[in-house]
Amino acid sequence: MLDTLKKLVDQNQGALGAIMMGYDGITIEKFIAPGVAVDIETVVTEFSIKLRELRQAAVSLDLGVLKDITIKSDTNTLLFRELNDEIFVALVMKTAGNFGQSRWRLRQGAHALIAEI
Repeated sequence: MLDTLKKLVDQNQGALGAIMMGYDGITIEKFIAPGVAVDIETVVTEFSIKLRELRQAAVSLDLGVLKDITIKSDTNTLLFRELNDEIFVALVMKTAGNFGQSRWRLRQGAHALIAEI
């Protein structure tokens, strides 16, 4: 799992870190790029609560199962991808990074992580 997360960070321009986490906010595995000042684990943990709420809302509104979410701020972009009913993977990157390519690679990395679970 660590190798897959490291690969996600290394292959995506502007990536700061990748975290595999439960919807309960407990980190399963993480890789943070060297020298990153942002507390990525805390950021993703805080958003895990909102992700759980959004997943429940999507189901209750008959929208189906939520597969991915993107959150953009002035300085960072957070990409979240569901792995199963209990676990997701998050890729945190600088907003200037290549969003489309990173989203595609996150989807590919999610398949690899699912196989490793």
